Amino acid sequence: MTGPSKTLTIRWSTDLLTGLLFAAIALAGGSVGARYPFGDPSHMGAGFFPKAVCSFLALIGTGLVTRAFIGEQEMVGEIDPRPLLLLVGTLVFGLVIEDLGFPLAGLVLVLFAHLGGRVFKPLGTSLLAIGLVGLCVLVFVYGLGLNLPMTRFR
Repeated sequence: MTGPSKTLTIRWSTDLLTGLLFAAIALAGGSVGARYPFGDPSHMGAGFFPKAVCSFLALIGTGLVTRAFIGEQEMVGEIDPRPLLLLVGTLVFGLVIEDLGFPLAGLVLVLFAHLGGRVFKPLGTSLLAIGLVGLCVLVFVYGLGLNLPMTRFR
């Protein structure tokens, strides 16, 4: 006589999906960061920060996936795609900063971030974008002396 069979039922909970997303981002970022030298804490290389962040993200993702299999979870309902616009905006910023320059790429980033919100007011978004980009130019270019691409049309 055999006992009851135990099967693993995977339910698509918010913890499971979030953990898988974090793990996927950690793997993608870790593979890109692996190309750069790591260094050590006193002499950090270019790969130190990406590897540290991706390790932390993988740890959180693993914890969330583990938690998804223990106890009751909130099931996934309707997914609102608007918050993903912040991620898209960040990717677009990284792709266009060399071609458009920091100020225009920054304006694009703020625009995408605001489109991801519930309320979009063109005048308020424009003023916020100009103010934030202007402050960033003052702090990073003039205050810290960073060599950011300002415009391609010189």
